[in-house]
Amino acid sequence: MAALGFSNDVIGLFNSLPAVALLLVGIPFAAMADRIGYRIFLLGGGAVAVLASLVLTLVGSRLIAVLAAGTFALAVIVLQVLGSPLLAQVSGETERVALFSLNQSISWAAALAGDVLGGVIPEAAARVMRTSSASAPAIRSSFIAMTILTVLSLPFLVRLARASGVKPAAAFPVRELLKIDLARFGRILLPGLVLGIAAGMYLNFTQLYLAQRFGLTPGPIGVIFAIGAALTAVVTLAAPAAGRRFGITRTVGVSQVIGAPLVLALAFIVVLPLAVLIMTVRQLALNLQGPLGQVFGMEYVDARERARLATAQVVVGGIGVGGIGPLVSGLLQVRGGYQLAFSVSALFYLLSGVIFLLLFGRTRLPSETRESRG
Repeated sequence: MAALGFSNDVIGLFNSLPAVALLLVGIPFAAMADRIGYRIFLLGGGAVAVLASLVLTLVGSRLIAVLAAGTFALAVIVLQVLGSPLLAQVSGETERVALFSLNQSISWAAALAGDVLGGVIPEAAARVMRTSSASAPAIRSSFIAMTILTVLSLPFLVRLARASGVKPAAAFPVRELLKIDLARFGRILLPGLVLGIAAGMYLNFTQLYLAQRFGLTPGPIGVIFAIGAALTAVVTLAAPAAGRRFGITRTVGVSQVIGAPLVLALAFIVVLPLAVLIMTVRQLALNLQGPLGQVFGMEYVDARERARLATAQVVVGGIGVGGIGPLVSGLLQVRGGYQLAFSVSALFYLLSGVIFLLLFGRTRLPSETRESRG
């Protein structure tokens, strides 16, 4: 987006559009997926992602590129929405933390490969075309790799869609699809929304932060992200041990609070090595609690509501990460730079952790109770 000449506030607005679209269709989509199963949505999301990535690769128009990027992001979000219900459906309480942790670790391993390719490919293309690695033609070369990888993922989606386990989690009458425990849903979704806003104000601009404050090109930025992804893939596997040692609820809340001073420091630091260190520590702390937070939700609500809660968590998180967060951050950056935007992000990190601990500090999950008795 920056290579196409858009300013930070416009980039923030653009990043918010997929979440706005998901907000409009998310609940009906969740109800339909619970009712008829996930197969059609897996195949449809994959097909749309391939089509959108092809358009990004082949078309140079700014308007079409924006629309294609938004469509690709929405297709990926749809596939992500299905992830937690599927994991919850195929796992038991005793193995759920380990399964969610392994899934997140694999996701970070994939992010590692993406960060490496996202840095190396534009740099190589720039040398061949004798242009800047931040130019639109060089960046477009990474879209070619993205399209190839997206196409390669289709056989796995087709195989998953054909699996006998990809069925509705429960047979709900149509009139009961939106009948849920609103009080419990509201309690667990509130800190998730606040955390999503905090993350959206920060995560959507980390690449621009490194480029604009420290003058880094895509190559070094890709290396930094790759190292962070590799470390996160390993540390995430420690989530089950951390949950057993400190308790799931305490680990989730304290990890979110830790994010506040770290992001606040990034708002004012001008020393690159220290900024990279703080960014990495923040990433490790927040992703350690990720699978624990997902498991907390699965065990906090009734089993018949788990798929819908998982979908609601993704929708609410998407509103924060991809909607409110980048929109507000972009506007604040235009007025007060990263100092103002990241300072407000730090405040939301603090609020999310405090709210979670106040609401659930004394909550004991069924799995935790069994472990303490054992």
